[in-house]
Amino acid sequence: MPTPTGLPKVGEVWELSIPIPGRQPTRQRVVVIGRTAGDYWSLRVARRKTAEGPWERRLWVDASYHLAQGWLTYVGPAGPTTKAELGLG
Repeated sequence: MPTPTGLPKVGEVWELSIPIPGRQPTRQRVVVIGRTAGDYWSLRVARRKTAEGPWERRLWVDASYHLAQGWLTYVGPAGPTTKAELGLG
């Protein structure tokens, strides 16, 4: 479950869907591997392009803005296998 204020926590799955005028939004489902402190926080995330592909790690610098706009939504906790692959304990 997200923090009491609704912020992402390590080991959770979140989805980013940014609306693009005239097109379908692309959805990115990621696992949170870190979050910075402060009011304008960013996320370190990991995702796979394919189901069996390698994990890609990225830094999302506008994550707090995306959450405020409603584009970033909570999906659920990551499974134990995923957490083990990413070293999240």
